[in-house]
Order: sequence, then structure tokens, then C-alpha cells
Amino acid sequence: MNENKETVPDTRDLWHEVNQARLDIAELRGMMNMHFGRGEHHFPPCKPAADLQKMMVSTLGAALIALLAAIGNIVMELLRR
Repeated sequence: MNENKETVPDTRDLWHEVNQARLDIAELRGMMNMHFGRGEHHFPPCKPAADLQKMMVSTLGAALIALLAAIGNIVMELLRR
């Protein structure tokens, strides 16, 4: 029973993790506002912002490919009839 108690976090641990997540989200939000909202960049550009931008572009590319595939499937289904 003692082992099970060690694996379950208490409310203090949960509160600490929630606060840490809030701080991380606030930092990310500020970084995105600085880099993408106002168009201001500091030199040298920070790696997290560049990585986030690459991820957003690759996600957009994947979404466009999926959309084109879905449209192609619809067209092929209509042509079969």
C-alpha cells in the first residue's frame, strides 16, 4: 500500500504542475505575439520561435494535402456514378 501512495501525486504536486504549464503557455503566447503579431524580431532569432514557425508551416502543408486528397476522393466517387 505504501508503494501505491508514492505513485499518486498529491494536490501540491498537481498545483505546481498546473502553475508551470500556465507559465509555459504565457511565455509561448508572448513569444508568438512578438514574432508573429507585431512583426518584430530580435537578433539572433530564437530557436523555439523558428521551430514553431516550421511546425506551423509543415502542419499547414499536411492539412492542404489531406484536403486535396479528400476532394480527389469526392470527385472520383462522383465520376464512378
